Amino acid sequence: MSSEDQKRTIEQKKEKVLESAIKRFSKKGYDATTISEIAKDANVSFGLVSTYYGNKEELFTVCVTKPAESYLEEMLKFNTQPAIFKTEISQMIKNHIKIIYNRKDYLRLLVQVNSQYERFPKAFQVANLYTQKLTKKIELLIRNGQMADQLASGNTEKIAIAYVSLLFGLRLSYADDPTSEDWNQFAEIALRLFGPK
Repeated sequence: MSSEDQKRTIEQKKEKVLESAIKRFSKKGYDATTISEIAKDANVSFGLVSTYYGNKEELFTVCVTKPAESYLEEMLKFNTQPAIFKTEISQMIKNHIKIIYNRKDYLRLLVQVNSQYERFPKAFQVANLYTQKLTKKIELLIRNGQMADQLASGNTEKIAIAYVSLLFGLRLSYADDPTSEDWNQFAEIALRLFGPK
């Protein structure tokens, strides 16, 4: 096996361990999850998990921080200076709902981090930074919409925070997945927060 093939195999195993860890931590929580379970799910040895990621806390931190950038990148795909703000915001909301639906395991990890931020300071710092970036871009969208007289006046920061809170709250409020009709109704409710004219 060439060194390139070896590197690729190692990266694939590391990714498999990370995917298994995210699922385990998400479903069982940090305390109830063991490295042995993660290793078994990923079909690797206990020692290999430790070699790749160190101890359980370090692995948990990587589970939160590594996907954060791609998650944020997806969430930030909206235009803050559209011609028609209502249309752009509607599309943004639908996209955000699709993302939180598809990344439910990851969002459960974020909830654990936010509720125990003193226990997981590194992971919280990353999650908090990215949440702030999202909120700031949404604030800019709202401010521009208000200046264009396409959105009702209001406190842009509080509207943005209310919207982000609604998104995360929706994911947490359902043990089972909401129906597409439910999501459509939530999208309409979310749109009202922005006060389109």
